[in-house]
Amino acid sequence: MRKKLISIIVNCYNGEKYLSKTLSSILDQKYKNFEVIFVDNCSNDSSSKIFKQINDSRFKYFKTKKKIKLYEARNYALKKCKGHFITFIDTDDWWDRNFLISRSKFFTSSNEYGFCFSNCFHYLENKKKYVIFSKKILPSGYILEDLLKNYFIKMGTIILKKKLISFMKFNPKYNIIGDYDFIIRASKKFKGMSFQDKLVNIRIHRTNFSHSNRKMFYLEFKDWINKQNFKKQNFKKNKFYLDQKLEYLRLIFLLTSNKRLNLIFDIIKIDNFVLKIKLLIIFMIPSFVIDIKLKYF
Repeated sequence: MRKKLISIIVNCYNGEKYLSKTLSSILDQKYKNFEVIFVDNCSNDSSSKIFKQINDSRFKYFKTKKKIKLYEARNYALKKCKGHFITFIDTDDWWDRNFLISRSKFFTSSNEYGFCFSNCFHYLENKKKYVIFSKKILPSGYILEDLLKNYFIKMGTIILKKKLISFMKFNPKYNIIGDYDFIIRASKKFKGMSFQDKLVNIRIHRTNFSHSNRKMFYLEFKDWINKQNFKKQNFKKNKFYLDQKLEYLRLIFLLTSNKRLNLIFDIIKIDNFVLKIKLLIIFMIPSFVIDIKLKYF
């Protein structure tokens, strides 16, 4: 029996530095029935040239008419997918060659399951070091409440069933939290299947978050919380965790600004002891380390 087609989305804007490694990890997959949907978001580097050097009909090139937001580009790519399953890889990340083939259990799972995800390695670019993303066992099933308490999914590890896309798309208004919003909404409708392996490598480098992005991160998450109807939704009791995370992001933004010394008194006044200690520790560490923590969101 022929294996089902998997669509691999690669959204690219000026990704030339690491793109060859990313594409090589796709080519090297043991699971061979895939297509690559490469969306060039008007790059002005050699990304398109690197991609077009691959002489393989499974690798399909598309270019946007103008530069668009990331989640607009994701939705654009979704329209091009023909696979039964859809996954994503960023242009600075790479896979172990067993990544796709190891998900056969998910490919044959019941309709209740809409997506699967896994643990992964973070590769710290400045230290040339691999760090395990989660040291805990990742749960399976209806995981909405688990995610709201402590978000533990990296988009680069996810594979979706195409039927999920018929229900929902990425919210194009977001710049940073679109993955979070998408997975939370998916978790309301479908079960998620977890894998404990670490076959995905996600690169963390110092350019992940600028100061303006930290502010945008906080404002987008605040907007997201304000739009939730906690009276109707079954995660009303978890609003406490979301409000705590929002306060954490606000203080992180301020801690990495030029006015961080003025915040020590605000931190001391916080009632939540655990949050207070966490922020006092963060107060003592450099901004670029905080950036790494933010990408773990």
